[in-house]
Amino acid sequence: MRDTFLRSITDDQRNILYDMIEWNDEGSSYRAKIILLEDDGYTVPEIRMMATNHHMILT
Repeated sequence: MRDTFLRSITDDQRNILYDMIEWNDEGSSYRAKIILLEDDGYTVPEIRMMATNHHMILT
């Protein structure tokens, strides 16, 4: 499996993503968590494992 690289996000974008998690839109919240986890350095397999095991916890 190849590494997946996204550009770094700005502090403003990070704040927007945290706000999206608070919205009641489950799909947007899930995607925001994925982006934040990737930006924190988690790999795709690690994120997949967290999402599959319902351990979507942001540190």
